[in-house]
Amino acid sequence: MPNPNCQGDRQKVTINYVQACGGIVRKLEGQNQYILLIRKKNSPFWTLPKGHQENDESDHETAIREVREETGYGCRIEKNVGEIQFQYQRNGQNFLEKVRYFLMIPEDYESNFDTKEIEEIRWVELKETPNFLFYQNEKNLVQNIIQRNIENTNNY
Repeated sequence: MPNPNCQGDRQKVTINYVQACGGIVRKLEGQNQYILLIRKKNSPFWTLPKGHQENDESDHETAIREVREETGYGCRIEKNVGEIQFQYQRNGQNFLEKVRYFLMIPEDYESNFDTKEIEEIRWVELKETPNFLFYQNEKNLVQNIIQRNIENTNNY
């Protein structure tokens, strides 16, 4: 039997869906691999560069544009490395954001990043990257890359 005290208490929740893309930008120096991380203004957290799709951009176009805007690096995409999703609230609205990440290689090294949005960028050794990243879903993506590197190394 329904509880008469609960009737009418349900509110319709609207969720706004957001598609974003980003890059796990890596560079090789000798035997070491480094991943490029960003720290946004007024935030203590290190993250991977990413941003929302604009108009009719493809996933590749969005990832390349956002990485350039947030880091100053022009990159080429090597491959898709996965997707994460998370929910958040902003200005009383609910959002579900899906982010597709690509493994990327920098093609130019002139780092003129968006200083209005980004406080700092940093190259971090691949195996240390999970210690810097704040969000678990981003850590998991990088851990998968580390694991694939170990498996590839063991095949030689």
